Amino acid sequence: MSAEEKTEKKINTKMITPLVVLSATAIISIFTYFKRYPAGDFFIIVFASVIIFLIIGLIVEKMISRFIEINIEKEMAEKREAEKLEEKARATMEAEGGRTVNKESLEIRDIPE
Repeated sequence: MSAEEKTEKKINTKMITPLVVLSATAIISIFTYFKRYPAGDFFIIVFASVIIFLIIGLIVEKMISRFIEINIEKEMAEKREAEKLEEKARATMEAEGGRTVNKESLEIRDIPE
């Protein structure tokens, strides 16, 4: 998979918040059920936990989205730098040899480990 394909691939982070809310609230509701809380207290605790974990989930989702954006920006910067080095190498070879150089001869290829 090339760098272009990786950057074009959009990672879906929209499911983070619902997963955090549902899993944490499920744990809290099960705990309050087995502790035999009265129904009024049970609903207040579950509602408060939904609100709290919704906020936590949104914060986590935004952090992960920002980290992904930073990684994509770094990858694009590395790609631009590699293209500049390739262009510089091509210009140097043309200046030394007086002939044109094919782009295919200067491509950087991944070597399998």
